[in-house]
This record gives sequence, C-alpha cells and structure tokens, in this order.
Amino acid sequence: MTPTQGALDLAETIEVLACLDYQEGELQAFLDRVARGFSRVLGVDWTVVTLVEDLRTYRVAGNSSSAWDQGEEAIALHGSVTARVIDGGTPYWVADAREQAQDVAMPEGFVAYLGVPLKTASGDVIGTVCSFGRAARDFDNKDVAVARVFAARAAAAIEQYRTTLALAAHNEQLEQAVEHRTSELRAAQQRLIRRERLAAIGELSSKIVHEVRSPLSTITMALDHLNQVDLPESFSRRLALAREDVARLNRLLGEILSYAAPGTGSREWVDVNALVARTVDAYNDALGTANDTRPVRCRCSSDHPGVLANPDKLRQVLINLLDNAVDASPVGAEVVVETRTSDDQRLVSIRVRNRSTQGRLDANRALEPFFSTKPQGTGLGLAIVAGIVEAHQGRFSIDQDEDDDVIAKVTLPISAKGAGEWPIAANG
Repeated sequence: MTPTQGALDLAETIEVLACLDYQEGELQAFLDRVARGFSRVLGVDWTVVTLVEDLRTYRVAGNSSSAWDQGEEAIALHGSVTARVIDGGTPYWVADAREQAQDVAMPEGFVAYLGVPLKTASGDVIGTVCSFGRAARDFDNKDVAVARVFAARAAAAIEQYRTTLALAAHNEQLEQAVEHRTSELRAAQQRLIRRERLAAIGELSSKIVHEVRSPLSTITMALDHLNQVDLPESFSRRLALAREDVARLNRLLGEILSYAAPGTGSREWVDVNALVARTVDAYNDALGTANDTRPVRCRCSSDHPGVLANPDKLRQVLINLLDNAVDASPVGAEVVVETRTSDDQRLVSIRVRNRSTQGRLDANRALEPFFSTKPQGTGLGLAIVAGIVEAHQGRFSIDQDEDDDVIAKVTLPISAKGAGEWPIAANG
C-alpha cells in the first residue's frame, strides 16, 4: 500500500491526541476537535463523528469542516457507509468507491472512506468516526489503529457526557422529590399543629359555651315571657334588640363549636354534581323569595364524580362559600359554582368564583379564625369550611386572580360508589 500523503508522524499524532481530553461542557465542540484532529493525523479531506439516533437514522455530532455542515437533522442509515460500520461493529473502508463491485453510497465528490465504530465500555455501538477523501486512498492497518484510538476518545467523552446528563437529571428528580416530601411534611406538621390547637380550643370552647348557654337560656326564657306582655313601644323596641342580640350570641356559640370540632359525622357516597346542583337551586330559591333574583350559576362537569362524605357537612361548606361570595360581589354580579375532575380521575374540585368589591384578598389571613372584613362577621366561616374539608381528607384554598375574581376551591378524593359507608368520630 502507498504511504498516506499528508499524514503526521508518531510524535505529532501523540501531540494531537494529548489535546483531546474531554473534561466537561459542550460535547459538540469536543467532537469537532476529534474530527479535526483525525483529519489532520490521517491527512484526509473530511471527518465526522456520528451518533445513532435509532435503528434507522443517525446524526452528525462532530465535524472537521463547516464547509460540509450536515446540520442537526437526522440522516437515514439505510444504504449508507455508516450503516455498514454500525451493523458490522467493525472498521470498514473503501479505497475507491468508483471501482467497488457493489453500490456504496458516498457523499458527492468523495471516493475514499474509512469508518470505525464508537463503542461504549459495554460494547454497544453508539456511532462512528468516518473520514472521506476526494482522491482514491489505500488505508492500512496503521490508519485503522489510529482511527480506533480517536473513536475510543470520542466514545468515552460521549459516555461521560451522557452519564453527567443522567446524573444531573437524577439529582434534579431527587431535589424535586425532597422538596415535594418536605412540603408534604410541612403541611402534615401544620395539620397536626392545627388539630392539637383545635383539640385544646374545642375542650375550652365546650366549657365556655356550656357556661354561657345556661344563663343565656334563662335570659331567652325571660325575654320570651316579656314578649308576651303588653309593653310600651319604647320598651318593645328595646326588647326586640335584646332578642336579636341573644339570637346572635347563640349563632356565635354554634359557630365556635363548629370551628372547634368540625368532624364529619357519618359518611356516605355522595354524587358531588347532584349535591352542588340541589344546593345552588335551593340557595337561589331562598334569595329569589326576597329580591326576585338568582345570582348563582352552576357549571357541573359532564361526569358524575362521587366522594365519601357527610352530605350535610358538604352542604354547610357550600352555603358558607356562597354566602361569602354573594356578600362580596357587586350588585347584580353573578357567582359561578363549577365542579371539575382531575385528569387522573382521583380528585374532584368545587370552585366558587365571584367578582370582589373589597380590594385585594389577603389569602394568608383569610383562613385565620376570627379574621373578617365584614362589620358583622365573626371571622369563623372560612375557618369552619377549612376544618370540615380537612376532616374529609380534602384541601381548601382561596385566592384572587389578576382580574380580581376570588376563587374558593374545595378539593376532595374521589371514591367509587359502594366503596363503603361508615360512621366517623365527631373529631374526624
């Protein structure tokens, strides 16, 4: 065989190889250096490093010359010289494609070819180092040996790069998992603290309510008796105010007990859409009697998600949210109630949306007990809602979007019909 024209001697070859040490960073830049170094050492016109995309295509990952840039697009393997190297897993060369008995697909203008496979440490072929010459060229064993060295450098760099990417992706997944788990633990801790606080408040509230209700009952009986007596008009007005205050105190005591011990009572399978539709209809009927209006509109999902819940408690949740929404909405504005099922069919949400006239919502304080923006509000409505929803293993949130619409959202786990009905302790 004739000696390679333009090829470097051993010392120069070693010098080129010494510069090809991949550390980290951009893989393509390193593979371009491999291709240029290979072209320089063997004295060939063009060298590319290819990577197999799938069983049918490959792409150029390293290029010795921008004059023959192949871009990022996938190239068909079938019939190509690259396919011969990949399929055989061994070096393949062509001295002069014009003299080959069988058809060999070569890039236009090139007749000589030398290709060696890129192999991983486990022996898998992941691509090739391919060199093309414009003139006929007899490649010898020395050329093939040098080509193998360059291929080994390229394969090692590709493996290192892919391992780095896989490690980075794995680390990111771990970080996300840790963050998610930390968030879950933080939420669980907050729920535990809330339950402990509720237990303490519940015990204290029960005693206070009992102590207050006893004299309040006596006061109520006395006021009821006075109400049957013919009194002067000024006394009657004062009596009416006293009866209203007693009724308000009774409602407040009831709300305090509901907040302190939300519970679920006995649970059964509940069709969420049916419960929402009936509650909204009854709510509109009650308002319509007073002012001939139906301000609440219902948009239920097309399916019929069910939950294991206490229907009376869910009705209480929805009515509380509707009261808040209607009170906070401009006159004549609609309140929309909608139900949605999650993509994985595991959760159902009930959303109450209204346009607010009370400025920006303080979402952080909205669920605090005894916090209210209403002059006559107790500040327990949303806190009671949150307690009932949590007792049903659900989540409650309230927020305001960029259009100033307030969205109260109840999310509950879906249960199959007939999954079971059982009584639950009052504390949930």
